[in-house]
Amino acid sequence: MRFFTTIIATLMLSSNASAGQIWLTMDQVRPYETEIPAGKIVVGNPGIADVLQIDDKKKIMLVGKAPGLTNIFIFDEDGIVIENLKIRVKSSDNEMLTFHRGSARTTYNCTNQCEATVTIGDENSTFQGLTQQTQAKLQQASGENNN
Repeated sequence: MRFFTTIIATLMLSSNASAGQIWLTMDQVRPYETEIPAGKIVVGNPGIADVLQIDDKKKIMLVGKAPGLTNIFIFDEDGIVIENLKIRVKSSDNEMLTFHRGSARTTYNCTNQCEATVTIGDENSTFQGLTQQTQAKLQQASGENNN
């Protein structure tokens, strides 16, 4: 009897496992809760979106990383599909400015003032400059000295 109950539950969950689309904004998180505790979570493209699992295993945080489309499968502890989430990530249009110079692109975050921000698809020199500045600040904060 347990076998048939498991099969029926699996079929019901599989048919309900499609929750439609979830829109995320790049560089922001959004809470999501499942009805059944999650066991394993698989992200189609972790460069677009990712998840952080909270302690009670029913709550997860969805993280928007880069504009695009991916999906996330959530399995229970027995390996049965609980959810198949289609995730769409958009950039935060109202505070972002994208500057195109030929094929080169640079993205700026404009809250109080516009500052270059690391965004996938931007010109490499922007990444390199910001990476070097970030590394210098981390070294400075950790007390490392390059003298």
